[in-house]
Amino acid sequence: MKINLIIPSFYPATIYGGPIFSTLHTCKELAKLEGININVSTTNTNMHSKLDVETNKDIKFEDNFCVKYYDETKVDKFSLQLYLNVWKDIKSSDIAHIQAIFNTPVPISLFYAKLFKKPILLTPRGSLGEWCIENGSKFKTMWLKYLLKPLVKNITWHATAQQEKDEILAIYPDAKVEIIPNGIEYDKFQISNTLSKREYSRKFINQDIEPNKIIVSMGRLQKKKGFDILIDSFYETLKSFPNSILLIAGGNEGEEKNLKNQIKNLNLENNVFLIGAIEGQDKIDFLANADLFCLPSHNENFGNVYVESLATGTPIVASKMTPWSEAEDYDCGKWVENSIEETLKAMNEVLKKDRGTMRINSRKLAFKYDWKTIANNFKNLYEKILEQK
Repeated sequence: MKINLIIPSFYPATIYGGPIFSTLHTCKELAKLEGININVSTTNTNMHSKLDVETNKDIKFEDNFCVKYYDETKVDKFSLQLYLNVWKDIKSSDIAHIQAIFNTPVPISLFYAKLFKKPILLTPRGSLGEWCIENGSKFKTMWLKYLLKPLVKNITWHATAQQEKDEILAIYPDAKVEIIPNGIEYDKFQISNTLSKREYSRKFINQDIEPNKIIVSMGRLQKKKGFDILIDSFYETLKSFPNSILLIAGGNEGEEKNLKNQIKNLNLENNVFLIGAIEGQDKIDFLANADLFCLPSHNENFGNVYVESLATGTPIVASKMTPWSEAEDYDCGKWVENSIEETLKAMNEVLKKDRGTMRINSRKLAFKYDWKTIANNFKNLYEKILEQK
């Protein structure tokens, strides 16, 4: 079974965050399964630049897993090379698995897949959330109604959670939607360096202090993530846990200046720190040695960083605009409205609980999302789609 995965950007374009890693790991685990061959069609975009990769050529990542990067004619906008050539990749496949919605490779790939009568699995990657649509341009509504609607009839949609399925059905009521969550390299997140609070402060903010509590968050600095809500909530949390610190890790996508002004206006320069993007072992240590991870996002179809935090043993506070209600079922966090009042209440509640118990419960929940299980779920879905052809 040959799967052609069409996606606007791919590893090593890690600037795009969690989806890049989740797609990579899905492909790697799928390629290990008998009878599966993965061919990725993508571009060399890296948001504001281009990846240093060969283009228009199959690059072997692993056995049964190749990637072809098409050159971006205009960075992060469109690739003429992809438009002119991706039809060959789709025609030679058994299934076209298209990821994203508001990206130019999507409609052209849908068109070619329809033309060659290839079964289609479409993964919107959280782009159909109500908040994302309402706070986007009017062009998004036109894109969905006039460009995509004629092309998405009789296809299968992939959602990462029930919330995302509901978002798809709200726009396309007759859609056929299957749910498969993202996964995690669970074992990788069990290996962390134990740091005292002073060592942690030295490592991540270059300050020789010993804070009361360490609260962390992570994500691209954009309005959608709700970091402004988090900072206001943390300001109030200091009344219960004085001398605590909040560290936010992530690259800037337009909100850094606003967040810095908010921190200054609240006189939190000694308590709140924007530390930029971190990866690898630093990321694991950053999460594992914190007391709490909090991200009151306005919309997440999954939110890889929540499960990454849980895998390291750190409890979470997630907004109800994310699918992480299980945090309450497993007693390893809170799932609340992303208001200042509710976020504050949740943070204080989790910080008062026993850290050891929270660590055990967090890891129990995260273990459900091992990539091997996720890959098998995708294989079963691909086989089901082919049977229905």
